Amino acid sequence: MDLSKFAGLSEGFDKGVEIEILHPMTSKPTGLKVSVASYKSERVKRVERRIANQALREQARNPKRIRTVEEHEEKADEIIASAVVSWSGFEMKGKPLECTPENVLSVLQNTDLFFIKDQIDKAADDVTAFMTASGKN
Repeated sequence: MDLSKFAGLSEGFDKGVEIEILHPMTSKPTGLKVSVASYKSERVKRVERRIANQALREQARNPKRIRTVEEHEEKADEIIASAVVSWSGFEMKGKPLECTPENVLSVLQNTDLFFIKDQIDKAADDVTAFMTASGKN
């Protein structure tokens, strides 16, 4: 097989795909839309590398230190947040909620909004959706 047929297959990873967040109980659209990049995108890989390099430096300075589960959860949330390219329809107390890294993390770490995090995570992990977005399938 000619491997050049796969050239450009990963183009959609950074472009992202738009998902509509569904209500956790009714599965009906909520009006919240999120543009999500793939976990294979460069934007996510940069964050993963930063976190890994930070852990390596920390381990070298203090080999006996063990990270807590909470620290691991925070780092996982950072990775999920890095996949969020943009969003629309998000409000907090009646005011539009700008798509900033801080606001994205705030939403992802809000246990009442677990379904948003779950749906973003699932979308970022769906490699085939990004290949379709790149026009290569």
